[in-house]
Amino acid sequence: MEGKYTGTRYIHSEAEIQARVWYEATKTMMYKQEESISTGNSEKKYFIKLNNFQINLYKSLPKFEKYDTINERKKLKIFSDFYLPIELGIDEYQEINKVEKQYTQEELKNMLVKELETELSAKVEEPSNIINKQINVKEKEDGIEVQLIYEVLENIGEEKKIDAELNTSEKEN
Repeated sequence: MEGKYTGTRYIHSEAEIQARVWYEATKTMMYKQEESISTGNSEKKYFIKLNNFQINLYKSLPKFEKYDTINERKKLKIFSDFYLPIELGIDEYQEINKVEKQYTQEELKNMLVKELETELSAKVEEPSNIINKQINVKEKEDGIEVQLIYEVLENIGEEKKIDAELNTSEKEN
């Protein structure tokens, strides 16, 4: 803005600037997947730990060939913030079986699209502004690659304070 007595002054405008923005994500998955299925069998082992010295209250390793371990630790405390150097622990071993599962191309595509939609929805500010959704599937040797592209109409304008130094530096140039 130019004034008769003030010279050139920079002022801001109030506007909503809409732009088309693209978000994209890609994932690959194989037709053959190895999954761990819990059998429901479990075994608990208890121990006490004094400083760095551990006393096991069990004699043997878990009887399972394949298992997941869940560790639980509890420190003893006297007051709300005062803990003793004594820790009680439970290691729970849950038996698992490894199962190989064969998926079809359609099953894999649906799984990957759901994962990618969740991932991209977290990035998009307003899901109702999604204009277009494009899914590209590329066949691989032993799996597929899925690419999901969202075209979103977003407000890209931002409020910014005009700095007085900007006015003087541009006058010099």
